Amino acid sequence: MSEAEREIEQGIATLEAIKVHIDNLQKQIATIELSIQEHERAIETMENYSKMTDEEILVPIGAGVFISARIKDKRALITIGNSLYTELPPEKISEKLKKRKEDLEKLKEKLTQDLYKLQENYALLSARVEENYRKYLQEKGNITGTPTK
Repeated sequence: MSEAEREIEQGIATLEAIKVHIDNLQKQIATIELSIQEHERAIETMENYSKMTDEEILVPIGAGVFISARIKDKRALITIGNSLYTELPPEKISEKLKKRKEDLEKLKEKLTQDLYKLQENYALLSARVEENYRKYLQEKGNITGTPTK
């Protein structure tokens, strides 16, 4: 195998690895976007819950089923990791949710920047591999460089 062939194969392998990394970053960004939306809904719900007094609400329990509940004692739990929860006032939970959402948005921004850099590198490397391949074919005599009629 010639040096040119090795270089072309190595370029193609690198392109494939970059493409896998690009796909993974896109999936991570999509997952983070869903989490941001979930946090936005939770923040809105907590803020509305904080304003409620002795009111009846419907609480979803899953499978399209809701049960009614009356708000008397405002209590809320928030996860602090690995199936651990702590009870906090709704206002504090809203603050924590806003901070988590902000952290997710920063992470999404960083991953998006990484994605753009990878896409740029992919485009540059792809152009280089194509150019190397074209030169390789010309050297092998497969392309004459003059148009055929």
